[in-house]
Amino acid sequence: MLSFSSSQYYVLKYHTLKWFYHYPWAEYAEYDTLSPMTEQEDRRDISLRDMFLVFLKIGTFALGGVYSMLSFFEKELVERKKWLTHDEFIESVAIGQMTPGAPVVNTGICIGYRLRKIKGALATTIGQIFTGTVLAIILAAFYIRTKDNPLLRAVLKGVGAAVVGLLLSVIFKMAKQSVRDYRTGLFAVVAFVSLALFRLNPIGLIIASGLIGFVVFRRDNL
Repeated sequence: MLSFSSSQYYVLKYHTLKWFYHYPWAEYAEYDTLSPMTEQEDRRDISLRDMFLVFLKIGTFALGGVYSMLSFFEKELVERKKWLTHDEFIESVAIGQMTPGAPVVNTGICIGYRLRKIKGALATTIGQIFTGTVLAIILAAFYIRTKDNPLLRAVLKGVGAAVVGLLLSVIFKMAKQSVRDYRTGLFAVVAFVSLALFRLNPIGLIIASGLIGFVVFRRDNL
């Protein structure tokens, strides 16, 4: 009769579950039954090449500024690839807003590091900024020469209007995940009023919200 130590048993159980969930019937199974160890291992299976290509796609086709790109982040990373949960995505956005530099790039760095540590952060950063850097140089030279062209101005107006819709879509999805009771709703309203009417520093608002949130919500997480 074969005998296993406790550590050998859990290793065997882990690889058996992983084998099961990588077959076609996996789509009908509940992934929540996997242990945290399996989830971490699955993230290690995400290749740097795939991360680079996904963020290259985001950086290439996400037009309209920082916040409009968040909808592309969520669609690719949360809904399609399922590399992140909604909560992890929101946390990464918050960290990107708090750190110096371009918020959307910082968000990508945070996501890359969460998935594959330093190598992941480098892959997402290079993929995200590559196309934009090249096109920004080309378009800047083109715009300087044709900025008075009425056709170009018409195109830019259309893009600007579409960006508003993208922003509303991102806000709606994030609100469903983050604003879950009257306390979180109050945080959102106060932050909106403080920024829109009183024009307070957004970084200061985020830091203050974090500190107050620690006091208000810490018992919920105990």
